[in-house]
Amino acid sequence: MSYYDTIAKRWHEATGYKGGAFKELVLNAVLLRKLPPIQDLTILELGAGNGYFLPLVFRHFSGQVPSAVVITDQSRQQLDIAQKHFRLPMAEYRQMDVRQRFPFEENYFDLILASMIFNEVSTRGFRQALAECHRVLSPEGSFLMTVTHPDFVHSLHKGGTLKRTKAGVLTMPSGGSLRLPVVVRSVEAYRSGLAEAGFWLEEEEVYPTDEVLNAKPGLRYAGDVPLALVFKCGRSKPR
Repeated sequence: MSYYDTIAKRWHEATGYKGGAFKELVLNAVLLRKLPPIQDLTILELGAGNGYFLPLVFRHFSGQVPSAVVITDQSRQQLDIAQKHFRLPMAEYRQMDVRQRFPFEENYFDLILASMIFNEVSTRGFRQALAECHRVLSPEGSFLMTVTHPDFVHSLHKGGTLKRTKAGVLTMPSGGSLRLPVVVRSVEAYRSGLAEAGFWLEEEEVYPTDEVLNAKPGLRYAGDVPLALVFKCGRSKPR
């Protein structure tokens, strides 16, 4: 059983239909802006959680139809929630651990989405996952990866709010009384991991707005630090 199997229902209740305040008010728009048109694309979403994001993508690109969509998560409970509340009729839902070899052919996907998942994966698992993303991404495809910003994680560590579960999982505070898994990793470690896997990358730091801080005042104690780091990657540098 994955960690999220134990909190899936409460996590869905806390984040709702747009991913929570930060994603709803800031991050979703940043990600949508970085996506290519989806007409005829093959799309893979890793760590989809409750499945809210791809329906947003479909509405953003209304009228465009991908050729295939695969939505994955390690948690069976999360996938069940995704299919119940955000089901896309054309999508395939698969339980999958990103630390293992992906069950897909080389060069198959034109777009890979991985939002707030690799900040929960150990160094070995992270490198394995990036190698698999590179293997299954088409030569001209796009890989959009978002992680909790290392500066924000550092602020949590400095403030003493990172805690380990009885099972040894390092966690950070989230909505309500929930805690989410997290790893301590530098910005450079993310960059080097992507480069070593063979990706070119562009990056953007995403900060909370006043609207986000009003909705989640607990974030103010972290100071003036970005909350997320977004990498737009590919195997071939765009011309």
